[in-house]
Amino acid sequence: MHLSHRLAAGLAGLSVLLPLSLRAQEQAPNQSPASSAGLPDVQAAPAPASPPVANMAPSEPSGKLLARVRVIGPYLDMRSGPGRGYPIFYAAEREEWVVIELRHTDWFKVRTSRGQAGWVSREQMRQTVTEDGVPFELADPTLQAFLDRRFDLGVGYGATAKTSFTRVWAGWRFSDTMSLDLNGADVQGQSYTIALWSASLLSEPWSDKRFSPFMGVGVGHYNYVPNKNVVNRKEADGNMGIFTLGGRYYLASRVALRIDYSRYAAFTSDKNYRNFQAGTIGLSLHF
Repeated sequence: MHLSHRLAAGLAGLSVLLPLSLRAQEQAPNQSPASSAGLPDVQAAPAPASPPVANMAPSEPSGKLLARVRVIGPYLDMRSGPGRGYPIFYAAEREEWVVIELRHTDWFKVRTSRGQAGWVSREQMRQTVTEDGVPFELADPTLQAFLDRRFDLGVGYGATAKTSFTRVWAGWRFSDTMSLDLNGADVQGQSYTIALWSASLLSEPWSDKRFSPFMGVGVGHYNYVPNKNVVNRKEADGNMGIFTLGGRYYLASRVALRIDYSRYAAFTSDKNYRNFQAGTIGLSLHF
């Protein structure tokens, strides 16, 4: 009787201990070896942040990179303001990266990888290169406006011992190398006056340069008026063809110098024509 009671108690205890043992085995793989051995769980310490490096290209906090250049000269003087009157407070070293944040006329606000921010002159910025290794050069904004021009207006003047030639023109640049040139001119001779109107197509193969040569052909109309003191006074008008060579040279702001030479073939009849030529120099405004 006592033996049967002991056997029943043992089976009841085994039914309780067996589920507890299985639960412990399921949880064991999720525990570290240190925990299963009764040792405190130690987590790996995070790697220390690396200090800033001078030759790393800096970026905005958002991660978006700005225009940046690398110093290739001995140093890059940074001033507290955009002008030579401001003191130099820092010099960026060779191989150091700087970010261009702002431009004010010929001064650039830059920031180094060490967080120093200051102003650098255009002249000193020539001692830097871009990320592609190309020397840094930013076009003068007024020169760029001339290179990107679409319209221009101007007036020119030419003279010889016997005549004077006054010209006004308006141009429309409809592509990088082609433009439409409209001209009106007045020729004053010793015994006559000639009024000219013409339209020409000009080709400018190097229109992206400060000096831009051009050549063109066109058609026009003329009106010949003799002076009142001429005995056989007879007015005449007709059509003409034009060939032009010349060039523009950018001066400053919106002003360019224009020099051209034109040769005209004026048709006095179906079979006859007269040639004359004129050279002018003048100024043009571009828009």
